[in-house]
Amino acid sequence: MNDAATDPVSLALQLLDRPAEWPQAAAALYGAAVSWRAPARGLLIEGREAVLAQLHEDARRFADAEQVVLRRVAAGERLIDESVLSFVCPREGIAGVPLIAGDHIELKRTRLLRFANGSIVDELNLETWTVLQCPG
Repeated sequence: MNDAATDPVSLALQLLDRPAEWPQAAAALYGAAVSWRAPARGLLIEGREAVLAQLHEDARRFADAEQVVLRRVAAGERLIDESVLSFVCPREGIAGVPLIAGDHIELKRTRLLRFANGSIVDELNLETWTVLQCPG
């Protein structure tokens, strides 16, 4: 029986419903040697502490985003989280993305998380960043 309390993939699926809390709530799920990639931003981060720092930074930047979940599914040792976020680019910008503070942004993101031995060992973030035209 796969119980969410003991199955890390199911637990992660539940925790994704609270994106602002994800870095703290899911911290224990990330393995020591996890690899986190966001190719559109040119980011490759290795190691649990560095990945958690990036997750906290993203959560802070996206805190005011409107999020629409397109698909969230677990398949064996993999989890797919596909969503669209709409937000205003923060003053400090977003590393690796040519945006200007105040730009209205739409981020289509597909997160692919791979688990092994009960931990997240790889997270790939496929991102498409679009600057929206605002009326005015």
